[in-house]
Amino acid sequence: MAYIYLNKETNEARIFGSITSLSNVTGIKPDNLYTTFSRKGLKEFENDLYRIIKTKIERA
Repeated sequence: MAYIYLNKETNEARIFGSITSLSNVTGIKPDNLYTTFSRKGLKEFENDLYRIIKTKIERA
């Protein structure tokens, strides 16, 4: 799975291959991300600062 991180303040988009790498770069606690995307099964999370979208990676 890939995680698309959209920073609303800078309009920067970044793609991460794991929750761990997303957490390390953004400072978001990994427990919060695991709760949102694994336990709750959500595909998107958004607040005033950023939006994160969980998506599949297309491979040939």
